[in-house]
Amino acid sequence: MAQILLVEDNAAAAALICQYMKALYSDHQITICATATDAFDWAGKHHIDLFILDIQLPDYRGTELGKYIRAMPEYRFTPILFTTELGGEELAAYREIKCYDFLIKPFTQEQFLRAVSTALDMGQQMKKPEPILRIEQKQFLFEYELKQIRYIESFGKRLVIHSISQGEDLADQISGYSLMRLLELAGKDNLIQCHKSFLINPVFIKKIDKGAKELWLKDCKETIPIGEKYQHNLRERAL
Repeated sequence: MAQILLVEDNAAAAALICQYMKALYSDHQITICATATDAFDWAGKHHIDLFILDIQLPDYRGTELGKYIRAMPEYRFTPILFTTELGGEELAAYREIKCYDFLIKPFTQEQFLRAVSTALDMGQQMKKPEPILRIEQKQFLFEYELKQIRYIESFGKRLVIHSISQGEDLADQISGYSLMRLLELAGKDNLIQCHKSFLINPVFIKKIDKGAKELWLKDCKETIPIGEKYQHNLRERAL
């Protein structure tokens, strides 16, 4: 069962789309938001498999909402369909937001269902298992979902992995690994080095202070230092 978020402020248009959906996909769950603000809030609290965004929204444009959605790591590759009465925005949407398709109103039930069906199929193919960091310690193998790791701190030959699991903060000590080796195991861009003694998960970055050369992570009381040598790793993520 797919979770679909429809962002449409016109009640009649929303009802028609729901009618189209039920004709072929009665088991899918569709949620309707009338504003971009409500949709962005909903997307942050729920898992969405497909976004259907009207471009003309009362608070801000659907294309802007699409950019915000794409900036969320969990929705980098989630299919987005745009609907609009204006036919001149297709190219901008494809280039900037990488939307899957563009439906010009009025569209037929056949056109709509074909676009939705293909988009959902593509979304399934794009889904990848959550990246895992695997650590061997003597006869034991520890596995961490990378999305749960906040940061990793080095104390010489000992490392501490700071993570969160089921709302609980964890700090696990490991040995026999360097920060460079963990970067290799984590994969490109999943963790970044901000200091000779720190790796951080960029998803958790809350604030960067270039002057003080430190950063804050979400739900983390301690600040993380930024080393002169590693500032370039944070340039595109400065807030």
